[in-house]
Amino acid sequence: KNDFITLLTYIETVGEAPTDELHDLFAQLGPEAEEAYMTTADMLRAEGEARGEARGEARGEARGRTEALVQLLTLKFGPLPQSTLDTVHTATIDQLETWTTRVLTAHTLDEVLH
Repeated sequence: KNDFITLLTYIETVGEAPTDELHDLFAQLGPEAEEAYMTTADMLRAEGEARGEARGEARGEARGRTEALVQLLTLKFGPLPQSTLDTVHTATIDQLETWTTRVLTAHTLDEVLH
């Protein structure tokens, strides 16, 4: 049974056949095959949705941190050079967190980012 589920997982993730065609194929193999296919397909869909949600949340978190840091830097140091904006917009979450903390005690923009 595990080999069958592994095969289903492979077919579902790598194959290019439409889902309804795969469902029909496994339905022809009998109720157990159809149930295993539906269970595997549901599991893969749920995993895909969870990965998509996590990526969306991470992007949203990064965007929020970026906007907050730009606002703090602008309030403290005035209008920011484009190079600084580019640096902030391409930063990792860890960098954004570090820079947001540094902005509280830094006297120059360079002290924040380096």
